[in-house]
This record gives sequence, structure tokens and C-alpha cells, in this order.
Amino acid sequence: MSTQNRPGRSAKDKQRLLKIGDNIRTVRKQRGYSQEEFADIVGFSRSYYTEIETGKRNISVLNLTKIMKALNVNPNEIIGSIKLK
Repeated sequence: MSTQNRPGRSAKDKQRLLKIGDNIRTVRKQRGYSQEEFADIVGFSRSYYTEIETGKRNISVLNLTKIMKALNVNPNEIIGSIKLK
């Protein structure tokens, strides 16, 4: 279910999900992967992966870990710029 359909998600939470998705997309493109290639590498459907990059999914820690491992990045590179306040 996308974040657009879930009641109660704050604007700040939506911004955080968008920023995480943007950070993932940036690193994926730097590594030279298409969305389809990368989704296959991490074992996600292309549509699910697209929703992660566009901030429509509240990605689980386990799936985020798969992405970071496949991109060979540390958590700070993906979530370090997220504002918590």
C-alpha cells in the first residue's frame, strides 16, 4: 500500500521517505544500475522497488539493509541526511 493511501502519515514522514528514496536512487545511478537490474539484484519486483525510490513505501529495515549491502554503502550515506525533528 502506498503512503498516499495510508491515513495518519505526517508530511515530515513523507518527506523522510522521499529523501531516503532519492538517496538510494542517486547511489544506484552512480553504480550504473537501472531500476529493473537493481530490483532483480536485491530480489524485489520492479514496481515495489520503484515505490521505494519514489517514497511511496515505508521500507523495512531488512529491505533497506539488502539495498545498502547491494550498493556497498553504509547507512549514513542513505539515511544520514534525514532530519529527525
